Amino acid sequence: MKFKTLVVRMIAVFVLAGVMSLSGTTLSKAAEWDDEYTSKEVKMMASIIFCEAGNQSYAGKLAVGIVIMNRKRSGKFPNTVEKVIKQRGQFTPVRTGKYARELKKYSKGSYKKGARAQCVRAAKQVLAGRDSVKYRGKTIQMNKYLFFSQHLRNAKLRIGGHDFKIKF
Repeated sequence: MKFKTLVVRMIAVFVLAGVMSLSGTTLSKAAEWDDEYTSKEVKMMASIIFCEAGNQSYAGKLAVGIVIMNRKRSGKFPNTVEKVIKQRGQFTPVRTGKYARELKKYSKGSYKKGARAQCVRAAKQVLAGRDSVKYRGKTIQMNKYLFFSQHLRNAKLRIGGHDFKIKF
């Protein structure tokens, strides 16, 4: 009986691996994104990334998302993605209503191609733990940056249209 159970399990693993390889997904890729974040977090992160960096390079999109995740982990800011994004006075698109409009566009399926799809990809990567960007041929570790804006005095880093700083 034990041998039969083992054979059935081995067959199931091979079938699963075959299906995944046909779909272009490896076992490691499937495990990489498993239970790392919720669909609501992806929606919120992709929407704020688009609001803040939709016209920026992919590195700029990632950098904005990384700053949000750094804030979440820092202890100096709220401890959820939603609370970081909605913290009073922090993100202009939240205050102006642009963020709310983008959340609706996401829900209607507008984040499937173009710059908005890049924002979803960036959101998933930063929610899964990515903390570096590749910009102008260099890999930049961003795990300490907590602020970004178009113009920040004494900024240590500029990616596209944003300056990045560790602290004010």
